[in-house]
Amino acid sequence: MRIKFSNRGLTFSFSETDHFKAGTRYRYIVDNKLNEVIILPDENGKYKMSRKGTMSKPLVDLRNEEIRNAMNMARYMEVEVLDDKIVVHIVKISVNTDNLSDVELSKVIDSSEQVTFTISKEDLEQNNSALNDMLSAAGLYSERFRNDITYVFDTISLFSGAGLLDYPFKKDDSFDIKFAVDFDESACKTYRENIGDHIMCMDIRDLDESNVPAAELIIGGPCCQGYSNANRAGNTVQDVSKRLLIDDYIRMVKAKRPLMFVIENVPQFITKENGRYLEKVFTELSDYNITYSVVDDNEVGGYTVRKRMVLIGSVKDMGKVIIPNVELTTKKTTRDALKKVTSEWFNYTDITKASASTKANMNYVRPGHNYKDIPSMKDLDRHSNVYRRLSYDEPAVTITNWRKVNLMPPEGNRVLSVAEAAALMGLDSSYKFLGSLNDRQQQVGNGVTQAIASFVKSIVKNSLYGYVNSKTALAIAS
Repeated sequence: MRIKFSNRGLTFSFSETDHFKAGTRYRYIVDNKLNEVIILPDENGKYKMSRKGTMSKPLVDLRNEEIRNAMNMARYMEVEVLDDKIVVHIVKISVNTDNLSDVELSKVIDSSEQVTFTISKEDLEQNNSALNDMLSAAGLYSERFRNDITYVFDTISLFSGAGLLDYPFKKDDSFDIKFAVDFDESACKTYRENIGDHIMCMDIRDLDESNVPAAELIIGGPCCQGYSNANRAGNTVQDVSKRLLIDDYIRMVKAKRPLMFVIENVPQFITKENGRYLEKVFTELSDYNITYSVVDDNEVGGYTVRKRMVLIGSVKDMGKVIIPNVELTTKKTTRDALKKVTSEWFNYTDITKASASTKANMNYVRPGHNYKDIPSMKDLDRHSNVYRRLSYDEPAVTITNWRKVNLMPPEGNRVLSVAEAAALMGLDSSYKFLGSLNDRQQQVGNGVTQAIASFVKSIVKNSLYGYVNSKTALAIAS
């Protein structure tokens, strides 16, 4: 379990196991050399073990000066519940994090040293192996193949949507997506058109795990609307219900026991309700190594500034998977994406028609600017993407359902076409979005960019190859 640093001290609750019972009192030992705090159940100990919440979880609450000094310059703590003790590993960082927001702090967590990789824009646009080269430069890759053996990993996709996370896995022969599920009928049609017929269109809450095949990998992004800051209300019954869909993802991981699982979501997944949903993953899937980070699309080869939280779980003997903090020195722009779009794209003419008054407002807005350029709106408080006109020489803003905010291309008084939005998400002309125009727009806006999806796929592939290669080597040696 991972907990954030607090200036107040060390406070966390945890789940007891069959082997470890917290008791009523405890003592602790600080090992400054190892950066550890060891907590020992002791009926004669100085500190009382409190209980928290309806589940009556044991609560450790240490706020004295010795503890605060031990955690000086900590970036986070990793809590490990063993058979006879709890070990709190203090992971420190050499920068001041006092003024960082939760999302900014999350970018620090689980990051290796920053690795900058230089590649020309031409190579980045034309060379599909550029991402692999970048990850190699980050030191992620070891020997991927052993004696020219190629492995195929059975994969399950949950909350599949229109298939944007699945697409890089589908195109890689090392993965065989056996099963997918989503409740949205139009998204399922798009998925079948582009990925395959293996998707089941239903509410995952009604899905019996016995109907899901075994797999080495589970991927998916539980509905993000309940976490996103774009959802300004955020606390309706419907929002909470969507957030609790993480329970069904966890249920499937527990039932299928894959070697790895991947959750992608908005960065607010990390901090929503004081980290309740992140803690659910760490607590209920504690027999996996879990690492997470916030990935910026433009920094890994994409056309937008969209950020996504990526969480990867791996079986204990695989070790913790590295999500490298890699940044390209040459980055793509809106121009690089839109110049690919021609009339041959399936969704080329899918454009919401603007009213005369909307077009008049659009006419005021300069590239890179928004509604503040419109005289009648300049003093209003609106989301920064309202009446946003993209700039050719900058990356695009995050693509959500752009019709709702009137997101415009650099030229022309209209909103983006579905084809243009798809290109900005990193897709090519062969990807076809189906359903009503609103459905098609929403499917693009709900998806993950192809640069982030490919980044995740590369990390997963090489981690799985490294694991099975090591198992093969051990088998040969024995």
